[in-house]
Amino acid sequence: MRRGAITQGLLMLVLLAAAAPAHGQRTTGEIVGTVTDESNLVLPGVTVTLRGAGVAGAPTVVTSETGAYRFPALPPGDYTIEYTLQGFATLRRENIPVGVGAVIELNIPLKVSTLSETVTVTGESPVVNLASTTVSTNYNKEWVAAAPIRHFSFFDLVNSAPGVSATSTLGSNSSATTLGSTTNDNVYAIDGTDLSAPIGGGAWPWPNADAIQEVEVLQLGASAEYGNVMGAVFNVVTRQGGNQFHGDATYYGQTQKLTSRNTTVAQECLGVSDCPSSGLPYHRDQWRDTTAQLTGPFVRDKFWFFGSFEYQNDFDSQPGTDPSAPAKSTSRRVFYKFNYNVTPNHRLMHGYHNDYWAFPGVPTASIAPSAVALFHGDNPTPNLVYTGVLSSKTFVEARLAGYYGKDSGDPLLPGEPRVKPHIINQDTGLISGGISSWDDEKVWRTGVSGKISHLADRFLGGSHDLKLGVQYSTGGQDSVTGPNDYLYIVGGRQSYGYTRLPWHAGGLIRILGTYVDDTYRLGNTFTFNLGLRYDHSQALYPSFPVLDASGNATGQVSPGND
Repeated sequence: MRRGAITQGLLMLVLLAAAAPAHGQRTTGEIVGTVTDESNLVLPGVTVTLRGAGVAGAPTVVTSETGAYRFPALPPGDYTIEYTLQGFATLRRENIPVGVGAVIELNIPLKVSTLSETVTVTGESPVVNLASTTVSTNYNKEWVAAAPIRHFSFFDLVNSAPGVSATSTLGSNSSATTLGSTTNDNVYAIDGTDLSAPIGGGAWPWPNADAIQEVEVLQLGASAEYGNVMGAVFNVVTRQGGNQFHGDATYYGQTQKLTSRNTTVAQECLGVSDCPSSGLPYHRDQWRDTTAQLTGPFVRDKFWFFGSFEYQNDFDSQPGTDPSAPAKSTSRRVFYKFNYNVTPNHRLMHGYHNDYWAFPGVPTASIAPSAVALFHGDNPTPNLVYTGVLSSKTFVEARLAGYYGKDSGDPLLPGEPRVKPHIINQDTGLISGGISSWDDEKVWRTGVSGKISHLADRFLGGSHDLKLGVQYSTGGQDSVTGPNDYLYIVGGRQSYGYTRLPWHAGGLIRILGTYVDDTYRLGNTFTFNLGLRYDHSQALYPSFPVLDASGNATGQVSPGND
């Protein structure tokens, strides 16, 4: 039975061995333990039943000849476990929190009893993961919902972790350093999908903060499942459906009446020829952030759904600019997740996220609206995950995931041409004409991964939680950038300038990783975390067409190294 389960798992890995990004993709936790009697002798044959909103029905396992049991691949949340064996009092443990990546070890003593009685223990759950040597921070759903911080995007959540420093407190900041690392050393993941850009390392899709179930910030001591990571892993796990219908919505708004003034009329009118006597202070035209979530079953214990939508407008005018023409930042974030239980031991999960966004540059008193760019795009991010529990000790997971971002930089004003000289008046400091440059860009990453996990509870004098995985990913960036001519005015006339032709650039990456990881427990005293990993990374620079001044191909190509 045990050999057959391992063989099935290894065969699945071979069939799927073209894996996802060479970083870990953990989105679940697990509960393990040993059941004994009051004299500390192990009890085989104990029926252990799990209940919780994250699982369908009531999964049941029977303790092995060493009294061991295991519930792997549990979505984050609270669970109840019941232990039953004839001749012993039934024990029920309630409100057991399981976080992302957590291994909750519950070693349970049962009392002999000739009566039919049940002992319920509440609020005695462990708060320390004794099997882990990592330095990490986990924020659960309640914290995510109640934290007194801005919820513009998930960056506001991950940047709240100890040791994490946002590089800026302004606008839609999307980078951070942690424990001395640089901004491009981090990995950003949503439901196991690596969101990190192949070139530069920044996070690409921005999921709605109200669709998040739990946030894990892993900073030191990562297992061998993680590779090529020198900074932190920001791991976001989204909510999922269940057997009950639930809905929630949020609204946040800000108006000009709630915005103070911290500039003087003289400061606001500096360089403005037709400035009104009341000045041109900062003007909050509109701030609206509305989200709506719905979750429930299509079929109870079989097919669940979760959906979320965010509608966000951020319109404002900087001091010295016309309040009737504010800069308009918009985001429309869509997310859904389907969970399908093929059988009690075989599950499928499909999720999809997209962020339709538009962020303008910031017009000021010295920059004409015609010279301001508007950056816009979307980031479709699908994934598909299979989880199979082959036995009470063995499970496998296979994952296909990726994201496919597209964005452009165009003039903010409708009808303005992309190609137009950018004029800088060094006498007055005013900037007019066209935008500094235009661009079109595609960024993508696709990966497949597979892993098998097996609990060997009688090997080399202890128990071993073994994990074997293979990961492969490919991704790249393809961009066309067109810098406009720069013209400089000195002494009231055009003095000099420079011109550059548009260029086509980008690159490709391929990453193959494999690892073996073992959590080796010797009784209740010692735990050893052992791991071995191999990565092979390849970067390619393909040939690109040479462009003319309008961005059209000339028929020539640049040399490549692919």
